Amino acid sequence: MKQFNTRKAALAAASAIAISMAVAGAAAAQNATTTLRGSVSQGQTAEPGATVVATEVSTGYATRSRVGSDGRYVLSGLRPGTYRVQVTSANGQTAEQTVTLSLGQVGTLNLDVGSTAATNGSTTNATDLGDVVVTGRRVFEVRTPEVATNVTQQQINNLPQISRNFLNFAALAPGMRVTEDDTERTISAGGQTAQAINVFIDGQNRKSLINDGGVAGQDDSRGTPFPQGAVQEFRVISQNFKAEYEQAGSAIITAVTRSGTNEFHGDVFAFYQDPSWIAQDEISRRRGSEKAPLKRLQYGASLGGPILQDRLHFFGAYERKDEDRISQSFLNRTEYNDFFVGDLGTTSTPYEQDVFFGKLSWQIDDRQRLEFSTEYKKEEDIRGASGQNAPSRAARNNGETLAFNLRHQFQAQHFLNEFSIDYLKSSYEQSVINGSDYGRQYVIFRDNDADAPGFQYNINNRDSTVFTAGGRADAQFLEQKSTTIRNDLTIPDLSWMGTHTIKMGAKYSMQNYFVQKDFGRNPTFVYDIEARPEINGSRTIPVAVNLGVAVPPADVDNNVIGLYIQDDWQITDKLEINLGIRWDYEDNAVNNDYRTPDSIRNMLMAIQNLPNYNFPSYFNPSDYISDGDRKAFKGAFQPRFGFSYDVFGDEQTVIFGGAGRYYDRIGFNFAFDERFKPFQFNKTIYFSNAGGPYGGQDTIAWDPKYLTPAGLDPLLAASPGAGEVFLVKNNFEPPRTDQFNIGVRQKFGRWQTALTFAAGHTEGESAWYIANALTETGGRFDGPSPTSVGFSQFRNAIFFQNTDKERDYKAIYFTADKPYNREDRWGFNLAYTYMDATQNGSRDNGYGAFDFDYNTPGQSPKYRSSTDERHRIVASGTLGLPADFLLSGIVTLGSGLPYNIYDCPNAPAGGPNICWNGGNPEKHAFFPGMNFAYRQVDLRLTKAFEVFGGQRVELIADAINIFNFTNYKSFDAGYNSPRYGAGTEVFMPTQSFQVGLRYSF
Repeated sequence: MKQFNTRKAALAAASAIAISMAVAGAAAAQNATTTLRGSVSQGQTAEPGATVVATEVSTGYATRSRVGSDGRYVLSGLRPGTYRVQVTSANGQTAEQTVTLSLGQVGTLNLDVGSTAATNGSTTNATDLGDVVVTGRRVFEVRTPEVATNVTQQQINNLPQISRNFLNFAALAPGMRVTEDDTERTISAGGQTAQAINVFIDGQNRKSLINDGGVAGQDDSRGTPFPQGAVQEFRVISQNFKAEYEQAGSAIITAVTRSGTNEFHGDVFAFYQDPSWIAQDEISRRRGSEKAPLKRLQYGASLGGPILQDRLHFFGAYERKDEDRISQSFLNRTEYNDFFVGDLGTTSTPYEQDVFFGKLSWQIDDRQRLEFSTEYKKEEDIRGASGQNAPSRAARNNGETLAFNLRHQFQAQHFLNEFSIDYLKSSYEQSVINGSDYGRQYVIFRDNDADAPGFQYNINNRDSTVFTAGGRADAQFLEQKSTTIRNDLTIPDLSWMGTHTIKMGAKYSMQNYFVQKDFGRNPTFVYDIEARPEINGSRTIPVAVNLGVAVPPADVDNNVIGLYIQDDWQITDKLEINLGIRWDYEDNAVNNDYRTPDSIRNMLMAIQNLPNYNFPSYFNPSDYISDGDRKAFKGAFQPRFGFSYDVFGDEQTVIFGGAGRYYDRIGFNFAFDERFKPFQFNKTIYFSNAGGPYGGQDTIAWDPKYLTPAGLDPLLAASPGAGEVFLVKNNFEPPRTDQFNIGVRQKFGRWQTALTFAAGHTEGESAWYIANALTETGGRFDGPSPTSVGFSQFRNAIFFQNTDKERDYKAIYFTADKPYNREDRWGFNLAYTYMDATQNGSRDNGYGAFDFDYNTPGQSPKYRSSTDERHRIVASGTLGLPADFLLSGIVTLGSGLPYNIYDCPNAPAGGPNICWNGGNPEKHAFFPGMNFAYRQVDLRLTKAFEVFGGQRVELIADAINIFNFTNYKSFDAGYNSPRYGAGTEVFMPTQSFQVGLRYSF
């Protein structure tokens, strides 16, 4: 089989890489390291031949490098942390300095061995470091083309939040937007959807390969994808990430985990939120409902320390989250309250999550390090029992993640090699709780239809669903698994017209996608709530029953190969050029091994051969019919360029910029519809009192035995049904984004500021369109159907994948950062984003969107993207107060997201009277003259007590959305509606308070 051969060849290649390097892995993989470089001099003279040793203060791990003939040195592959950097000259003189390095940065440290005694090892004066950092201070990174923001452990531990999800703090970076509702958190960037981001943890790719959401385990989850207490720090790269990063079109988030040290350190914490400490949201208050209380308890612990001093260390963390949310079942049509009195009211919908993390770090010798970590997460969420759904409709949503990561680093005299092998399994399961209870749907039927005057006995001919009770109909299980081997080689000291640091790498990932969807497998009975005689005349005898047929699951293998090379070329002391190129390949990304069934081939041929009809020119059936040998896309070459110019050579004023191409991917859930939809459908049986023809429909006389499986199954077995045809393009190309940016950084003492102009253009996003339209530009539902050519097993519309959707993004970023330190006890960070994001095509979020308004994306107007928030300000800070009090806060202000306007008088000609995302949320004053539609102020107050000889107890109080601003998520979009523009759904959280206790030693 071709796929097996691809995997076999790739395994052989990966083995050859590992053997040829004679190494294995990285104590810090390519996405989880930092670099320190600089020059060594004696007075004004370069000092070649010296040795530089960087010793991590907390662990004693040492990394060494030789100083080149030009006096320069480079230390690569360092874990972020605090280092004691010592240089020893050829004649034995030494100089020493202590600096703190952030994740992913390239820090500069220049040392002068002539300013200190030759034998006593005393440190240099702080002034000898020029513009770098005085002892122990965090190094600023100014000479990078990336638009990047580092979030420190101090910020993670001390800034206010409720959920202990470290990804919440990605909002501190420009261009990023984090939103929350009852069921999940969404992170978007660059005017694109959440699918376009990627997250790396210790270098391990955490991309969601099946679901939406961008991050495995984050979609449709109230919890955290990783224990916050195990995160040391993380870096958000909003634009222009280098060639070592993969599978993202908008932004990268890369995190490094904590490690044990030479001293035992640990903590125990607990946070509690009482139902009375959470304000009711505006929508339920307006509706007159009781406040739905939420009780939240979060607790956990961590412990790290030495097994062998300076050699072997361990770290472990555990976190638990318990939520008891009360859901409300209610009727919009209150005149029917008496009928459903037993199903209305409140019910508990609990959520539980356990997350474990463990890590071993071993410095084998002064050249080799080995690290092994593992993570396990399990969560259960009861949901679905709210709104017009009875408590019996609740579903159980389970998530599970298992990860292993083994990394080894070998530091030779002239190169650094990092090898890793990791495994990730992430699953999502939705199951029916009350499976023995059939579903009951109560609806109001229309009296007539514009296309079919007079009553029709058809369950699709209804105005609305009033209420639903009984067991849910749907269940599904999705699981992604991957085993990834990668090797990265860094050569730091090549000289040719300057100094080159060359980094190259290869990865091979064996992936498996398992998708099982049991849609409609629990029968749902439909009732006429009005009990009209012309329909059935009864609320107790159903009008119809629906049952979905079983479809076999998909179990698909995909092999992924990635290659890159990156050159960071320091041409002069002022000018640096960053050149890179990446290539990615997937052999089965979108059903490459799938054969189109003969029934679909014959149906398409029958329509194509109709004498008075031709498929529109944008759809050619031969481009979508597969024999199981679709060619995998091989053109994912991604050149990347960046530069930085230090204007005065003192790292105070730096001009930077870059451009690059970035290929993303689409989740397998999209391509799965091609396999699933043609064979997944509901069978429908209609009932009446006496049976026979009724209202234009054949019916069966009702018998109570049909409420049992034994009575119902024979009827359903004989009932026909029809699936939907979905077609994936044979020459599929994944979505790609071209990014551009230019900016300037300016340091003012301990402040670092940056002003950046950023732009991006995205092509190739996938959405579903209708192939059998009547004409090129119209009649989307009026063309010949499968039934009209004798294929009644398929429904009328034929959906095909179109990848002509485009996005454009222009933005201005301004950031100002003064890190917190123990000397002045305050820190501040500001990120302002101006955004102009537009798109065409489907207005829905996600790659699996449908567009029923235009035949192709090119025919739709260009309009604001759904993530286009024109202005957004996020300011955060920490302030030390007397008596060991610490105050921290986050202020978030935004102009709000647009919404569609229906019955819009200014709608573009040639389409429906809709102004896509033409509505602007109502803005409210925050300060005089400053209006924002989105407003949130969060505060945390911490009081610390020193106890038992250096141990520490902290009392913590969080106030989230302290002014209880209502931030609307959706709006009444009917231009002629009396409530046009009024909010109809809100973002979370409302005003919330939380208390916590943390003990650390």
